[in-house]
Amino acid sequence: MPMNVLIVETETSIAQSIRAELQRVGHLAAIADDAEQAWALMSVVLPDLILLNRMLPGTEGGSFARQLRENMHTRNVPFIMLGACKNERRDLYERYSDLDDCVARPSQQEELISRVAAVLRQRQIPRLTDEAVSINGLSLEPSSRKVLMSAHGAKLVLHVGPTELRLLYFFMTHPDRVYSRTDLLEAIFSTNGQSTLTSSGFEPRFDLELATI
Repeated sequence: MPMNVLIVETETSIAQSIRAELQRVGHLAAIADDAEQAWALMSVVLPDLILLNRMLPGTEGGSFARQLRENMHTRNVPFIMLGACKNERRDLYERYSDLDDCVARPSQQEELISRVAAVLRQRQIPRLTDEAVSINGLSLEPSSRKVLMSAHGAKLVLHVGPTELRLLYFFMTHPDRVYSRTDLLEAIFSTNGQSTLTSSGFEPRFDLELATI
């Protein structure tokens, strides 16, 4: 199924190269060279995924990422940050809890396409029902991706990242058992018998999210 991908990239050659590769595998892709143009494009068509340059003119990529999560229309759109070298990934995952992935810029096109496919698959939350799941005062609504906690007669909204949400849902729907790390990888991120998390380099992020749960 074709997906709409928004490329927020300052260098035309890099943006066009990424767009060509996305189109080659069947996706639709639009290009914005700054945050202002990105917002304008998203007001017309909401993308299924955003590829975001870490450094943007007039704003820093992380600042734009936070704006995406604060906006009610874009808060659930996954994004991959471009421009992070391998040893910066853990720091970025800790700074931006909603970051879905980060890759080097420029990157090998095959690696980027693999990451795009993995993130799009991972956004499909594994669930038994669209109805809210509740346990011990904690509620999770899969359809709206909200996590609520009852405390002192009030309901508090808990802000969690996409991986935390999948993990939390799995634990809430599979209580009273201890799971190994391998069990969780296979149950949550397995596609056709293969873990998309492992094959796409997401394991450091997974370990961080698992620790928070």
